[in-house]
Amino acid sequence: MGRQRMRPTRNRTTAPGSPVEAPGATAPRPVAVRAPKPAWRETVDSFGGFWTIAIILAAVLIVVALVVASQPKNSIARISTDALMGETVTNSPANHITDPALVEIPKGNPPVGGPHFPVPQATGVYSGAVPDGNTIHSLEHGIIWLSYNPQKADASTISKLASIAKSYSGDTILSPRPDNTSTITLASWGRLLQMDQLNEGTVKQFIETNRNRSPEPGVRDVAPMP
Repeated sequence: MGRQRMRPTRNRTTAPGSPVEAPGATAPRPVAVRAPKPAWRETVDSFGGFWTIAIILAAVLIVVALVVASQPKNSIARISTDALMGETVTNSPANHITDPALVEIPKGNPPVGGPHFPVPQATGVYSGAVPDGNTIHSLEHGIIWLSYNPQKADASTISKLASIAKSYSGDTILSPRPDNTSTITLASWGRLLQMDQLNEGTVKQFIETNRNRSPEPGVRDVAPMP
């Protein structure tokens, strides 16, 4: 029987105090320690991070743009200094009332002042008559009331009046008023101008000259009333 050759073995030495490795074990990986976040980053993260803040800001800008776009046209800053147009009408004190019988309505014309209801008529184009007592309050706010006798104004005239009213949508009320003597009547606070035939230039001039020249200029109600 031949001699068996002995396989040499290596002697491993362990440094004093070092843990003894188990057979087949691997050395542990070092753990990375993150640096603390700066205060500004902690604040940003508390609001959801950069993307969340960007989305919120975009939403705010959209809302602001929609609010601005929804505001009535024709700013209070644009008040004419030209002589007021129309006939001057003297009215009683502008007291708030609730009894329609106390509204002072001249025969054949819309009222342009005096006692009126607490709630104003909103600007807009109306297919039916609007209450005189509410509309007087709107005149007090500087709004122009364009009214027409539906028995005298033809469809073309009404359509043209509606187009004008829409181009000054923040400053006008357009409505039929069967009690009017004239075909078309333009009214502002304390002023009245009657027309038998439509003159678009005169209507626009009346609006631009007389709007907001009233006791309470610039107040607007954008939600149309029934």
